[in-house]
This record gives sequence, structure tokens and C-alpha cells, in this order.
Amino acid sequence: MSRVFDHLILIVGCIVMVGPVATLGASLLSAGDVWAELRLLVTAERVLGYDVGLGRMFANSLLLALGVAGLATGLSLLAAFALVFFPVPGREWIFGAMLLAMFFPIETRILPSFAIVHRLGLLNSHAGMVLPVVASGFGVLVFRQFLQQVPKTLIEAARLDGARPLRCLWDILLPMSVSMVAALFAIFFVLGWNQYVWPMMLSTTRQDLVTVVGGVARAGPGTVQGQALAVLAMVPPGVVLLASQRWLMRGLTSGLH
Repeated sequence: MSRVFDHLILIVGCIVMVGPVATLGASLLSAGDVWAELRLLVTAERVLGYDVGLGRMFANSLLLALGVAGLATGLSLLAAFALVFFPVPGREWIFGAMLLAMFFPIETRILPSFAIVHRLGLLNSHAGMVLPVVASGFGVLVFRQFLQQVPKTLIEAARLDGARPLRCLWDILLPMSVSMVAALFAIFFVLGWNQYVWPMMLSTTRQDLVTVVGGVARAGPGTVQGQALAVLAMVPPGVVLLASQRWLMRGLTSGLH
């Protein structure tokens, strides 16, 4: 009985996840105007009243997604490495404070983050769009759980041979965690690609910083342009997830074991 209930939960979850995609696909099959709009969007020099074309919007989204994915993955690995292999006083409390970030979405941190970015002079810049989003308690949790499974004697032997901490991380731990790095990179890529509120707030005077997701929101629900942009916006994260799917389950299950 419990097994049937588990499968029922999985089926309901799949329906909830696939439902919006199926609805979009059905609307595309019944609306020929969407395909014509796709061709216009690809060739147009200005999109939705912005002084930029679709190529610039995709470049902004890719830069945001790659920046968030690369920095979030790297910083999470370094933080977990320090918490596991360095005798930091109160490191359990530090780890607990990092986990609190998992319970506070970017919307709850918009005002203080905006004030800090403004003081640093990073408004209307790609750096201002990327940096406040790269802290991840989830990434630290996954890497920490994995690194705790590595025998301490392995690192101690490397240190006796004269290897410094970063050399141990690069030559020993990083090759062991390739699947986890790939899995978290894919997750953070999708997270960065789907950012909407924060990039919109940061680009106060520059229209050339608009992203594809911002364009979808500007087009509005139910419009032909919105549907066409939504189709294009699904392509990059879909490709990344398909390319990394063999690492996703392997990496996350080994990290959360």
C-alpha cells in the first residue's frame, strides 16, 4: 500500500511539472502566429520596445546564468572545504548560519542587497546582477556532506608530502567530485537563467541589460510574443539539464548520503 502511495505522489508531481509545458506545446500547435512571431523575433533589431535585439537579450541571460553557476559552485565548494578540513572555531554555527540562506529567497533580501550594490557602484552592470545571487546554503550543504565522507588520512598523507590545502583540493578532492560539480552547476545555471526581479531592479537606466525572462514578463501572459519568447527561453536551460542529467542524480545522491 505504501509503495502504491509513493508512486501516486510521483505521478502527481510529474503531472504538475509537465502540465505547463504540455499546455504551451498544445497552444503552439494550434496557433500558427507563434511560429511567424518566432521568425520576427530572431531577425528584429528591436524587441518589445527595447533598444536591443533578441541576441543581446540571450547574451545577457547567458552571462547571468553562467556567472551565477560558476561562482555559486566554486564558492560553495571552497566554503565546504574550509568547514570540513580546517579547525575553524564555531564552524558548526557558521554552517548553520549559511543554511539560513536556503530559507530566505532573493525577494526578501532585495532592499539590503540593492543598498549594498548601490554603495559599491554596481548598479546597471552585469556584476551587480550576478554577485548578490551567488551565495548558496544548498551548495555548501551538498559539498560538505560529500567531503565529510572523504577519509581524513588521504588529506593528511598529501600534506605530509608537502601539498598545500588548495593543491589537495585541486588534485585530490575536485576529481572525486566531478559529478557533483556538474550537477550543481546545472542547477545553478537554471537558477541564474530564471532570475527576473533582481535583474529588472538593477537595470534602472540601461535597456541593454534586459534578459529573456524579463522580455517574457514584459510581453505579458497570453500574447503571441510572450509565447514565442517563452519557447526560446526554455531552450538553454533544457539543453543544460539534458546534457547533465546523468550527473544530476549521481552527484546529488552522493552528496546528500
